[in-house]
Amino acid sequence: MVERFAIAPQVLDPIETHINYTIDGLIGLLNVRRAQLLRQVHNMREDERAAEIARQEMSTQLIEAHAYLQGHLKENPLQSMQERITKEMEDKLRDLRNNIPVESVLKWQCDTRELETCISHLGDIVQESVGVPKYSTFQMSTVATEKKGSGPGQLNDPQGVAIHEATNQIYVANFYNDRIEIFSDAGEYLNQLGVRQLNGPWGIAIHGENVYVSCWRDFTINQFTLTDMSLVRKIGGKGSNNGQFNFPRQLTTDPIGHVFIADQLNNRISIFDTDLNHLRNITHHSMSKPVDVKVSRDRVYVLCLYNNPCMLVLTLEGDKLHSLITRGQGMDVLCPLFFCLDPLNNFVTSDQDSHSIRVFSPEGNLLHKIGTEGHQQGMLYSPQGIAITSNGRLVCVSYNKNYPLQIFY
Repeated sequence: MVERFAIAPQVLDPIETHINYTIDGLIGLLNVRRAQLLRQVHNMREDERAAEIARQEMSTQLIEAHAYLQGHLKENPLQSMQERITKEMEDKLRDLRNNIPVESVLKWQCDTRELETCISHLGDIVQESVGVPKYSTFQMSTVATEKKGSGPGQLNDPQGVAIHEATNQIYVANFYNDRIEIFSDAGEYLNQLGVRQLNGPWGIAIHGENVYVSCWRDFTINQFTLTDMSLVRKIGGKGSNNGQFNFPRQLTTDPIGHVFIADQLNNRISIFDTDLNHLRNITHHSMSKPVDVKVSRDRVYVLCLYNNPCMLVLTLEGDKLHSLITRGQGMDVLCPLFFCLDPLNNFVTSDQDSHSIRVFSPEGNLLHKIGTEGHQQGMLYSPQGIAITSNGRLVCVSYNKNYPLQIFY
């Protein structure tokens, strides 16, 4: 008979079991800590790389900013503008240095040496503001169009003028040709807008890719988009209700795109949003037949043809602050229909009766007179719309039968 023996199960030492469990736990914790440290190192390297990329991008931006200054501020900026730009660039350099890893400091110093030299050269720029026309030295003008007519680029009774801020292209309300003509800031004819869609265009304003045109014959405001040069919407009709007009004249936009319209015979400024939804009106008992309007900071400037003084300065709420520019005395304007503001907030006004352009200080003092009566180059005859490009060119249209659009330098 064969005996069967049962194999006794192995009995583990409790102490050994506890030691093994403890060791396994420590290994697990070490692995977790190792993973945490590796992640921290990875993040630190990523942060360093991101800081280096940001430094390179900022360095590129600063160098481009300097190139912009060298290329576009050759017209000699004001000392205050020069000092502000210099301080901003130096502050950016200081902030960047404080955020650069230690091992990158030497390379950063080498990279910025040329930039710091460029900053020091800002002190060599003479004092005069960019974009302000040199009114006192205007002698000749570039001729954008010759002879009035109905062909592409020809004008017949031009009225309002607007400048596209990004391109400096010139947009002219071509009244009797019922369209908008587009020119480069050198006077080259480029394109047309609103053909067979406008009825007596008078005023024009541009904000971003939106173009707003007031039309006299059908009392409407028309919105176009430059994306595809199409008509987006048309509002209005003759009347005195909100959204109606009684001979809408020139219009303008504020920095956020609200449209301000000089509604002449309703004796008000009508304000709309970017989609031409009516917001409110500005009225004042001293506002009589407004023909042009501009907005600058927290001020609304309204040109009233039959007022004396003819320029009202109002708050955005319509409260009158004061009046400027007396009509018919000495060298002042006689029959102003359009005006614009230069970067120094001077008023530049076209005057039909004296066939000239007058420049007034923000206080209303006459600074310059431009143009003489005639139909030759450099002469004006009943000047209408005026505007200033960002590079300081003064654009003016008039009834000059030979040169209806001229660009003064």
